[in-house]
Amino acid sequence: MSDELAVREVACQLGDGDHLVGITTEPTHAAKRRPVVLVNAGLVPKAGPFRVYTQLARQLARAGHRVLRFDLGGLGDSTAAHTTEPLRLRTARDIRAAIDHALAGAEGGEGVVLGGLCSGAEDAYRYAETDARVRQVVLVDPFAYRTARWRWHHLVHRAYRRALRAVGVYQPLAMPGPAGTRAVRYAYMEHAEASRILRALLARSARVHFIYTGGSRDTFNHPGQLAAMFPGIALAPLVTLDYLPHLDHTQLLKADRRAVVDAITARLAGP
Repeated sequence: MSDELAVREVACQLGDGDHLVGITTEPTHAAKRRPVVLVNAGLVPKAGPFRVYTQLARQLARAGHRVLRFDLGGLGDSTAAHTTEPLRLRTARDIRAAIDHALAGAEGGEGVVLGGLCSGAEDAYRYAETDARVRQVVLVDPFAYRTARWRWHHLVHRAYRRALRAVGVYQPLAMPGPAGTRAVRYAYMEHAEASRILRALLARSARVHFIYTGGSRDTFNHPGQLAAMFPGIALAPLVTLDYLPHLDHTQLLKADRRAVVDAITARLAGP
């Protein structure tokens, strides 16, 4: 069955003065699983990079979730509100309004899944600390902290690429602008804050799922790194990881987007 026939999508407005605009995607049958709220990936509107949020919302809806993807104030179709407040407070206010909307009329009082990509992952994670209704967080390419084994894997990877270049097999893509520059640089949260939030979430038995792609290789490059980043915190069974090193950060390719969507859907289908 096609996405359009399997699910129902409705535009909605929410927040103070209806300044936020979102799309609710829900199954044509009764939604029996926890609602999901997706937070903007950086400055990208609610469809997500290359429409990955749209694809994810439709697949999760077919699996029984009611999914809200929305634009934070000042992004996409949403207008800014409470502009005298710091950005972090405005973001938290907007996410709270989205959760209120997602849970309106929901059955069972099971709380909500909150997630996002890149800065959206960090916004979701930071907000989750303050709202017990968030029962699960899904983080795609969030913060990461280099460890001793990260350095070893990094050296091995560089040596492998140099060997390929030496025999003419590997040719890096030419990027516009000065070497090593990026259009946007995002400063992720400090390790102390990430650890504090993780402890708070686990203390209330909230689940945290991390997905790292090859786009995070500069900071995350092997699956054992997650546990090494948080020594002294027992991650199992509430913290889980999918490491997808063959994927790009924004999932440019259709197959890459499918891999991320399938990974998230499988994790949310669990207990």
